[in-house]
Order: sequence, then structure tokens, then C-alpha cells
Amino acid sequence: MSDVDNERAVDFHHHAITDLYRERLRARASGASGAAGLPGVPGWGPDTSVAWMDEVGIERALLSPAARGFGVGDTESVVGFASAMHDELLALRDARPERFGVLAPLPLPSLDHALRHTESALRRDGIDGIAALTQYAGHYFGEPAWDELLDLLNREAALVHVHPTAPSIAPLRDHVGPNLVEYPFDTTRVAVLLGKRHVFSRFPDIRWVFAHGGGTLPFVVDRLTEPPGTIDGGDSLAAMLDASCFDTALLGRPALAALAAFAGVERIVFGSDAPFIHGDRLDRLFDGVTGAFPDEAARSAVRRHTALRLLDRAPTASSGSR
Repeated sequence: MSDVDNERAVDFHHHAITDLYRERLRARASGASGAAGLPGVPGWGPDTSVAWMDEVGIERALLSPAARGFGVGDTESVVGFASAMHDELLALRDARPERFGVLAPLPLPSLDHALRHTESALRRDGIDGIAALTQYAGHYFGEPAWDELLDLLNREAALVHVHPTAPSIAPLRDHVGPNLVEYPFDTTRVAVLLGKRHVFSRFPDIRWVFAHGGGTLPFVVDRLTEPPGTIDGGDSLAAMLDASCFDTALLGRPALAALAAFAGVERIVFGSDAPFIHGDRLDRLFDGVTGAFPDEAARSAVRRHTALRLLDRAPTASSGSR
């Protein structure tokens, strides 16, 4: 193993399943099918997370909530939950600032509350970035109604990590879980919507990081780029790539190779999807990166240095800033 493969990684995709979050799922659950009781919602704690990071070679993880439970309910419930989760993430970061960063959740679909929350989170709390979901209550991130939020994110040169969630209407939902098919396609939908609406060129200072390699983008790019070089007549593909990075969460070697061909290795950052990773996939956490990128400089960029470049432009965390 080379020195590069011993470099400690920066994890852009690490979920904090706090007690508050689990209680939120339990409150929404109904009977035996309740989400809080499913094996798909694993246990998590900061001590066990740090121990795991030490074991596998991760220096620092950017914490975000998982996708379920947001944007559901009345405005008071949605805003209260996002605010409480934000405070929990800040407390976790402040207890271990050298190990944890924060990607703050948004209280969408309430635009007014999202604007106030985003402004204070970025300017007051010294967070690393925003944890956006692909859609909230059926409205996709990047729709025209939320341009004021995009304008704020652009003025703040914010880092925005886009994570998929399940559409309200999903084919095959009675047969397969949304994480198997709908998650990657929902990420693709948002990226295409942003390009179609010229968001990448109109708001060029937002630093986008798309989860799971951008979904299916590497595989459908030839369908999208009509007229040639544009995203369905919207932004150029170059404008998207100039503004975007993509995390490696749950990508194997073939998908990483396709992503590198699509975006370039310099736009790929490591993501674990902890704690939603187990078994053989856990054992092979870095194998895909090692196999897909024989060049040591490329592996070093993916594991660590592209993330550090992105985060160097983010506000500096300060436990006394609040």
C-alpha cells in the first residue's frame, strides 16, 4: 500500500442519526412498517463514529441528517425540526471540531424560514455548507419559486451538498425501496433542472457537490447535451462541471471510472454514506477509488485534497461564534 492510500480522507457524505432524528421518524411511523424500526435506519453515535473513522482512515467528516423526515408536516413542525437538527449538529461539531464539520439542513418548503436560517447558519455559525435534498414536499430544489434562496447561496459562495430523497410518486415503490433506483434518478433530475434553468451560470459562485456521483449523469449525458454542449438547451455542460463536484458514496469501480470520464477526477470527493454502509461494502470502502484511479495523484485528490480545496473557501468553525 502506498503512502497515498494511507492518507486520511475527508468524508463529504456522513449522516448523523441523532436521538432527535430517530424520534422524528418514530413519530411518523405507523405500526410494524414504521421507519424508526427498520434495519435501514442504523444506530449512530459520535463516539462510535469517530472510532470507525479512525479504523478506516477518515480524518474529518461533514455531518448531515439523513434524507427522511424533512419537508413533511405543517410549517411549524418543519421549521422546528430543521432548527433542532441544526443545533444538534453544531453541538457535535463544537465537541470535536477537528473530526466533524456541519452541512446544515434547510427548513424547506418554507422559503422565508429557509432564507433566515441559511443566512444565520452561514454567517453566524461557521458551518461548512448546506445539506439540500433533491425535493421537499414534491417541489424540487432549483424550481423558480426558490430563486431567492439560490441568490442568497450565490452571494455567500455557499457549498451546497445535494442528497436524494424519495419522490412522492415512485414506480415500483411497492416492490423495491427508493434507495435502489429512485435516489440516483432524483439526483439526476435536480442536476438537469439546474442546468435547464441556467442556474449554474446565473449563480456561478455556488459550489455544488452532488451525492452518489451525480446519480445517472455520467450515463445519460449524451441524451442531455442537445443542442450540442448544452443541457437540453440550458446551461453548457462546461458551466455545470465548473460549478460542481461529485461524491463517491456507494460507487464501485465501474461507476467511478464513468464519473471520472464524465466530470474529471479533479471534481470527485470521497463520501462514505456512513452509517448506511455495512458488510462487504464497508470492507471495500476505498477499494473502488484505489482500483479506478491507478495514478497516485488522482487518488490523493479524491481522498483528501479536492475536499480541502473546497472547504478552504468555507467559513471557519468557531464554537464561540453563536
